[in-house]
Amino acid sequence: MTAVIPMLLFMRQAETIHTMRKYELKRLDEERKYEDLHVYVFNDTESLESLTLRVENWGDFSVNIKRIWMNDACYLLDDFNVQPLNWLERELTNFTASPDTSYIIKVATDRGNVVYAKSGSLYCNIYGNWETNLFTIFFIISNQPAGWFDVNITYFGTEDHVPESPLHVHKSGLDSAYDFCNVPDAGIYHVKIMRRGAGIIYDNDVTIYWPNGPRSETVHV
Repeated sequence: MTAVIPMLLFMRQAETIHTMRKYELKRLDEERKYEDLHVYVFNDTESLESLTLRVENWGDFSVNIKRIWMNDACYLLDDFNVQPLNWLERELTNFTASPDTSYIIKVATDRGNVVYAKSGSLYCNIYGNWETNLFTIFFIISNQPAGWFDVNITYFGTEDHVPESPLHVHKSGLDSAYDFCNVPDAGIYHVKIMRRGAGIIYDNDVTIYWPNGPRSETVHV
């Protein structure tokens, strides 16, 4: 009895901890699903070493922004908590832009969501000046098995591809895959995504509504 009773108590405690952990993970998944962020990055000055990050929280939960990527360079953000139905701005000063380079900006929350900037991509031209007149379609592939995906973007009503199409995106394991395509102007584009060996998984029009909306749109499959 002296051995069995402690063992039963330990097993019950372990089961309680396991149940609590399952509940916490389920709650985290639900909150992640309903995060609703609008991210914008713009230049207030002509400096290549300063940009402004603005995050608007349209959801019902407070959101912690943990990281920001400028292309493949990742920077940590401390104390960047955006309350529901509120917004927060921060100056980004710990990088230097390179001439003739496009920058795609995305942020990651502590719940695991990755959100692209709706302001589209930024371009530092060959003269070392910022240009923000690019329009972008972002692609997030997360609800699909691993493999190669072919992304075709054509002008609305035609079979003509935009200059940077097609894209070939690889997704590995359980990780999400991310890519983007700059398009020449605001308007309607047709997007078709095919998983090699499995056929079409997305076949729809995507509209960039600028100036009555953001310079970018996101396709999530």
